[in-house]
Amino acid sequence: MKEAAAVGLTVSTGRAVVVVLRGTRASPEIVVRYEIQLSDPWVRESSHPYHFEFGDAGAAGERARILGCKAAERAVHSAMRTLVSDMRAHGLEPRAAAIVVRSLIEPKRVRGVHPRAHAEERKLYCSAVAASLAECGVRAATFEERAVRASAAKILAMKAKQLDDMLWVFVRRVGTPWRAPEKLAALAAWASLPESKT
Repeated sequence: MKEAAAVGLTVSTGRAVVVVLRGTRASPEIVVRYEIQLSDPWVRESSHPYHFEFGDAGAAGERARILGCKAAERAVHSAMRTLVSDMRAHGLEPRAAAIVVRSLIEPKRVRGVHPRAHAEERKLYCSAVAASLAECGVRAATFEERAVRASAAKILAMKAKQLDDMLWVFVRRVGTPWRAPEKLAALAAWASLPESKT
């Protein structure tokens, strides 16, 4: 029987930091921490597809955006299938996932063409990750970076020091790098673990 697990992903344009935890909210254990590629290295438009249209508002820019978005979605789908498959191959059953993104603001509300292009790309990758996980049978919640600590503290009914103490336990087990993306993914995954083993 596979052990319950949760995965946290700090998603940015073209890549994500992944943190996998197993156990329960009361007794979490970090399994692995690493970074994955979400864009397609063979399709350069997939890294920043909306920037091509930003640079060329004509037909060529639109074609590059469409090509880049489709390639990004395919790459994300492949990456999520591999992630879930790897977890199951290592005796873990992903019960939930938590996606952490810098901002959830709707791109249409962003002023300026360049900032809006970044917002569109964040939305593209976040939506593709959530949809791909759902296809793999893993429900995902989405958190804004600035809200992760408060959300985790509320869900886990813990104070900030308790969260920080456990983050230190995690980093001692998996080592560095242990920057903000890793910490946020770990907190989000922790809050997504089941309350009990049953």
